[in-house]
Amino acid sequence: MSRSSQDPALDGRTAAFSPAVASHRRLRRVLLRVTDGPDRGVQIQSARPRITVGRSPVNDLVLTDTSVSGIHIELHLDERGVLLRDLGSTNGTIVAGLRVREIWIEPGLTVQIGKSAITLLSADEVSVPLSKRGHFGALTGDSPAMREIFALLEKIAPTDMSVLVHGETGTGKELVARALHDESARAPGPFVVLDCGSLPRELAEAAILGHKRGAFTGAVADRPGAFEEASGGTLFLDEIGELPLELQPKLLRVLDRREVQRIGEAAVRKVDVRVVAATHRDLRTMVSQGDFREDLYFRLSVMTVELPPLRDRGDDVVLIAERMLADFQRLHGAAPRLGAEARRVLLAERWPGNVRELKNTIERAAYLASGGLIEPSDLHTGRRQPPPPPPVVPAQAAQGGPTGGALALPPELVTQPFKEAKQAVIDAFERAYFARLLARCDNNLSHAAAEAGITRYYLRELLKRLGLHRGKDDEA
Repeated sequence: MSRSSQDPALDGRTAAFSPAVASHRRLRRVLLRVTDGPDRGVQIQSARPRITVGRSPVNDLVLTDTSVSGIHIELHLDERGVLLRDLGSTNGTIVAGLRVREIWIEPGLTVQIGKSAITLLSADEVSVPLSKRGHFGALTGDSPAMREIFALLEKIAPTDMSVLVHGETGTGKELVARALHDESARAPGPFVVLDCGSLPRELAEAAILGHKRGAFTGAVADRPGAFEEASGGTLFLDEIGELPLELQPKLLRVLDRREVQRIGEAAVRKVDVRVVAATHRDLRTMVSQGDFREDLYFRLSVMTVELPPLRDRGDDVVLIAERMLADFQRLHGAAPRLGAEARRVLLAERWPGNVRELKNTIERAAYLASGGLIEPSDLHTGRRQPPPPPPVVPAQAAQGGPTGGALALPPELVTQPFKEAKQAVIDAFERAYFARLLARCDNNLSHAAAEAGITRYYLRELLKRLGLHRGKDDEA
């Protein structure tokens, strides 16, 4: 019997539960309408993972209400629902008469910001196609989030449109730019990287435009700028959010006219460049605060690619680690394998440095491992030993028996740092509490949420974190 006949996930239909073979990913699409205020009747429909609302033109929903902040609120959309967050607005965000900072919202709920009322009319799930490949250039990943990005990159790579890549440090923004270049007709041309974050302020203009000999102290020879060097190819502007404000009009002029004028020269030189920019900063907020030019933002963000952090990519962590070990073996002739406990530790880490941090961790472990197997101690992630088992609360202790009412803790737990031990106790309580709650409510999330006094979305988020979510919504 063939594998496809055994596995219904391989018959070509949507299989969101199996990232390696899924053809589509389910995303949430919301419909927002202004139901009161100066912009009454204005509405937007979007499936973007992040939607912002405010007076600044960079928002998805732009209001003219002067009592609304530049970027007043943002909505985060994912499989859990719609999370609304106030972004430090002046006049606050009001829901059901209460000022809120962050709240999960459901269709039918109205939010008051300034003099405007905004209603979430719908939050439906839609399917978006995923790439059939588990890589794009040097980018690797089987998670739906990455394969959705691969599908997008496959479409935009052959074009000349400008692309803005956003993501945390170490998520692979330069790899996106390099892959877009390699997969385009510009591949035979140059790929030039200009790191805006490391440019000395006094030399930044010369690095972009070039200069004539003698144009300033230290200009000992004619030199082309980054745009000239990249002509016929791709220019990657890394950390564009660090570019000094006074230089941004000059960059915008080059992007609009496709021509540069070297410092100290009168002649104008034509350039043919595709621009890919990247940043870990929130450029929308920078525009709202006056730290980044609005017109430059729109010029760079013809297409925006949002790279997810490694902690949100599930088993991609182990997949990437194994690819790194394979590279290590090609270089050194041999490499250790990942042990089961080491895999578990990798999946449990938060990876604030993302793929870059993972690479350093795996390379170090490959040198330190003995016996051909990487153990948790080789990873040096800060975990001295595997997380302790859940604490046991004897009936006597819970009822104030011989232990004097104190919580009985496993000996290994009290050897952990306070914050880790405390979190282990809380996790154990939550896991036991919600396991019994679900059993009592026959796994009906709506009933369980009502009994617990929390929203259904929040309950589902907790269950996923605790490993208790069944992965389907029919129990609703």
